[in-house]
Amino acid sequence: MLMRLPDREPQGGALRRHVEASPQPKGFRVEIIRGKIVMSPTPSFKHGGIITRIQQQIFAQIDPSRWPQQAFSVASLDDEDDYCSPDLVVVPRSLEDESGWLLDPDVVDLVVEVASPSNAAIDSTEKLDSYAEWRIPIYLLIDPRKGDVFVYSDPVDGGYRTTHSTRFGDTVELPAPLAGMRIDTSGFRTYD
Repeated sequence: MLMRLPDREPQGGALRRHVEASPQPKGFRVEIIRGKIVMSPTPSFKHGGIITRIQQQIFAQIDPSRWPQQAFSVASLDDEDDYCSPDLVVVPRSLEDESGWLLDPDVVDLVVEVASPSNAAIDSTEKLDSYAEWRIPIYLLIDPRKGDVFVYSDPVDGGYRTTHSTRFGDTVELPAPLAGMRIDTSGFRTYD
């Protein structure tokens, strides 16, 4: 499914301008989630390994007009400050020609988060709510603490109507707009 890129760049409010103007601590990434500044440490090697495995599998299956990327953030269109920086997004390849760093949620097919021990609650509550409110079609949440995988889809009225859960070792089939795409989780590592 192709989506037209919006003609607008997400604009920032006072809080976002403050964060952008402030020096960032080394080894941390900054997000503004539901009006709160959230700083997350650089992910562990296990965390990064899971993201790389997912990205490689998506590259092997995806339409050439789309691509999985690790370096983008998604802006709320309802709040001029809020944005999240997922571990991975699937977006139009044509974004390669753009100069921004914040995505309009309307162009995002999938967001992926790998829960870290220090921020798992944010991924499973605040980001879950934000992605649903922004109508991101698919939210894939990987939790290496116990080896859980959650696929949230079909955003309606600020929540996801469909939730599928499984465990590391299973193959996950993604719903529309990436229907038929499969993610093999057998190589994922738990944190213990």
